[in-house]
Parts: sequence; C-alpha cells; structure tokens
Amino acid sequence: MANNDSPDKKNGDGAEKKKGAELTDTLKKILSAGGPTDISKELLQTVVSNALKAKDDITQKATNEMIALIRRIDFVQEFSKFAREHKFKVTAEIEVFKKDSESAEKKK
Repeated sequence: MANNDSPDKKNGDGAEKKKGAELTDTLKKILSAGGPTDISKELLQTVVSNALKAKDDITQKATNEMIALIRRIDFVQEFSKFAREHKFKVTAEIEVFKKDSESAEKKK
C-alpha cells in the first residue's frame, strides 16, 4: 500500500536508516542505564521525540494513501451507476398569495 510518488522516495532510504540508527542508539542507552532512576531527562526527550516523529511519518503516509485512493474514484461514473440503479422522486409545494392593496400602494 505504499505510494510510489511520495517525496520520501526522492531522499532514498538514507533518512530512514539514520532514524533507525538513532532509535537503536537510544534503546541501547536505555538498556545500559540500569534502572528508571538512572535514565536522564535528555534520553527520555530523545525517545519521546523519536516516537512523535514516527507517529507523524505514519500519519503522513496514511494521509497520502487516502488521498491517492480518493483521487482514483471517478465520481461522475459512480453517480451515473447510482442513478441507473435507483429511482428519484421529487416533490414540491408552491403557494401564490395576492398582495394586499394597501401595502402595494405604500411601496409605490
């Protein structure tokens, strides 16, 4: 379900490998820290920032896929198909009232 026209393809896989390496280094630091009290604030910020970046990347890719799917839909053809398979009933009610002679003279 990958979008081949995405701008990420132009950059190659270098950015993804770099993110993966950063995440691996961060995980190694966490595991070697020894315990929750030894984990530094900087390390936690790195983990959170990498998680947010990953979430944003996934959201962007999912959005691009949805846009691509919607662009492939031929709405005219789909509506024509719908119209062939359904009946339409339109009803209207129109009332005509005579103007009051006094209000018509005041407006003149």
